[in-house]
Amino acid sequence: MAEAAADEWIEAFGDLVLKWKPIGWAEEQGQIRAGVGPFLEKRLSERRAFVAREQFAARGDKAVRAQSIRGRMALEGLYVPAAAPWLADFRAELLGFPAGRHDDQVDALGLVGQLLDRMVSAAKPQQIVRPMRDRWNSTRADAAGWKVV
Repeated sequence: MAEAAADEWIEAFGDLVLKWKPIGWAEEQGQIRAGVGPFLEKRLSERRAFVAREQFAARGDKAVRAQSIRGRMALEGLYVPAAAPWLADFRAELLGFPAGRHDDQVDALGLVGQLLDRMVSAAKPQQIVRPMRDRWNSTRADAAGWKVV
């Protein structure tokens, strides 16, 4: 697979933003910002392709970054269209990770997991409220003795 030049994928990204008009975008911080950040921002602005970009620091190795989505997939599965022409390659990459030759889709999916962690926080456990026992109204036979004067 040929690597796309930075200007080509920046233009493709701008095309996608203009077509789909997302309100937000997640990306890894280091490589994008250091490599093409200023050019990307300038070109998106020139094309009026506006999107809120949020950078995620690359913490740990790729397997660590994929843990969040891995857990979600184990609990809830992952919906993918069964007839998608890319499904076989996608499945092969996921199943071959981390020993496989390619891992870009795993990286992207791991980033989705990190983004979902920020969007959907864990539910707080509900506090169990137990009513106070009122022995005056108790129907137990042994509780009746103290009511008598």
